[in-house]
Amino acid sequence: MPGPGSRDNKFDAIRLAAALAVVIGHGWPLNGVAHPPAIGGIPVFTLAVYVFFSLSGYLVGTSWVRDSRPVPFLVRRVSRIFPALIVVVVLSVFVIGPLVTTVGLTEYFASPTTWRYLSNVTLLASYDLPGVFAEHPRPVVNGALWTLGPEFLCYLGVLAVGLLARLARRRVPGPAVAAAFGVLAVVIAGLALTPAPALDEPRPALQAMVFFAVGAMLAHAGVRRIPLLPAAILLVAWIAGVLLLPELRLVWAWFALTGIVLAVGTRSWPVVRRAGRFGDISYGTYLWGFPIQQLVVLLAPDVPLAVSILAAVVGTLAIAAVSWHLVEKPSLALGRRIAARGLTSAPHPAAR
Repeated sequence: MPGPGSRDNKFDAIRLAAALAVVIGHGWPLNGVAHPPAIGGIPVFTLAVYVFFSLSGYLVGTSWVRDSRPVPFLVRRVSRIFPALIVVVVLSVFVIGPLVTTVGLTEYFASPTTWRYLSNVTLLASYDLPGVFAEHPRPVVNGALWTLGPEFLCYLGVLAVGLLARLARRRVPGPAVAAAFGVLAVVIAGLALTPAPALDEPRPALQAMVFFAVGAMLAHAGVRRIPLLPAAILLVAWIAGVLLLPELRLVWAWFALTGIVLAVGTRSWPVVRRAGRFGDISYGTYLWGFPIQQLVVLLAPDVPLAVSILAAVVGTLAIAAVSWHLVEKPSLALGRRIAARGLTSAPHPAAR
């Protein structure tokens, strides 16, 4: 049975499903419709973000375990995150914005808000462009970008823990490093649950980071496959917990979600097991889904919700495919070549 180092697994399918869940789930608020679908009391687009963080923690943690040299590690992370992000931000500012803004182009380009939006390429989230989608139920250009900064911080956390383990001893055993990520998960969860006003702004990021830490903990513990029976028990416990104590819905998700995702993702099943054979379009889907849905709302504000979502999904998948073939695939190949120079170990292909 293929492990995380093989492309013959369901990680690609899970990532694409999560990205589509973000696009579809956002259809409700972006069309001004209340009560988006939820699972376990958590909106489906938020739960999909948690799936991404769970997978990312496991795959990036596994990448570090297999090749723990800092520069190649960072090169692979940068080549995955930034090229497609730069493209979506630049096109939003210089193509989408000028085409749909309700203010004059002189005012648009003179506004500090326009140029502030470019800070998204540095992972400092900015959501507004002058006169762009300003009359929409959610007047932001791309609300999905908030997760990228916290995710990259998690990458740096893996690097920091790995380097500290080297300094502590020449060879710290994997279980000790796994325990460190377990402690980090508990500490971050405690912060996320602390009702302090100073934590209100970073709280969504902290909530997501817990899932990353759990995934990294399992990677450093050497987990390569989670049997279906324990995963089923986790699922039942999650459902029971939400039914009995719904106010702790996030805690139940922290407890169960990563194990369930990995139990599914480390198996090779027919049809979906080769979801990535035509390209990994999940990241492009995630990046482009929000602005494409906003464009659909702008151009066809009165269509039924299902039609609006379908149009957004089709448009997003098409642009995501272009992004993969023209931007992401070449940049990943370049990153692998740079990382491989002078190295004796190959980069981990699944943790891109």
